[in-house]
Amino acid sequence: MSIIIREPGLYTSIQDLGRQNHQHLGIVKNGSIDQLNHRLANMLVGNKEDEALIEMTFKLPTIQFTEPTLIAITGANFPAYKDNKKITPYKLHLMNKGEVLQFSDAAKGTRAYLAIAGGIVADEWLGSKSTSIRLGMGGFNGRILQSGDEVEFCRSYTTLQKKLFENLEFTQSAEWGVDQYTLAMNYFTDIFHVISGEGATHFKFDEVRSLENQIYKVSHRFNRTGLTLEGNPVIDRQMNDQSFLSVKKGTVLLNQDQQPVVMLNDHQSLSSYPQLGTIASYHIDKLAQKKQGSKMIFKMITIQEAEKNMKKHAQFIKQIKTGIEYKLKEELNK
Repeated sequence: MSIIIREPGLYTSIQDLGRQNHQHLGIVKNGSIDQLNHRLANMLVGNKEDEALIEMTFKLPTIQFTEPTLIAITGANFPAYKDNKKITPYKLHLMNKGEVLQFSDAAKGTRAYLAIAGGIVADEWLGSKSTSIRLGMGGFNGRILQSGDEVEFCRSYTTLQKKLFENLEFTQSAEWGVDQYTLAMNYFTDIFHVISGEGATHFKFDEVRSLENQIYKVSHRFNRTGLTLEGNPVIDRQMNDQSFLSVKKGTVLLNQDQQPVVMLNDHQSLSSYPQLGTIASYHIDKLAQKKQGSKMIFKMITIQEAEKNMKKHAQFIKQIKTGIEYKLKEELNK
């Protein structure tokens, strides 16, 4: 065994970047909801970006390590402790045999990610280790992690990871990491850009503007399927005989109460609910960190505007990843 789940937290599961190319069969992608933080956690421990890791939600687990390994924690700012000694997120740490990883509550954010060097052993289904709770497939027996579960490490350490073990033997933590303030602008603004889709043609101009002029809050109805929002109804009429349209992560629907619902990873493939559009790709990851009471403000933009913003966002992410790669190269050459 490699780690033992002593306390499971509220919704702890094994996820990678999800199942690709199966939505036409009604099989959703699953995978980590905050894919940027998934990628960064894996990069920090020297893994490939799509390696499976542990996604932790709301109330985080207590985990005991039965052998040494390297870890990184990213995502919401849940204070983390190694045997009651606080450790820093977005940094590389060495966990020793018998040590326990614990967390306290986060002031902001909802989900955190725990990457383990070399990856973890999990059930693979349709090319992915992601847990599909609805279908009971993938991950750890197709379910969330429970007290007493034992998760094995792959132990397929690279030359870099073996060197990192040596470098951290005495310091226990790397001196470098990703600056959390660098990521703050990406996650903690309340504005979400929405690109109109096919379904938006059924809305009047004033109704779309009404959406933009409202401040919505995340209701208690939120999970891996989607976020139901609270606020003034977007429209004051019923839209009947809507055709079924494809749904993806970030699609903004209206429910029967005419309130917005934003789809997340475990969404259905098709829906006949009215669709206002889809949240721009560069604002998708911060959906993962919204919780009950969080504010959301929508702004409709054109595809051309979205493309310009996407290029800026891609450059921003590239700079962060280049910084990690540079530091890992330095570690290898020590």
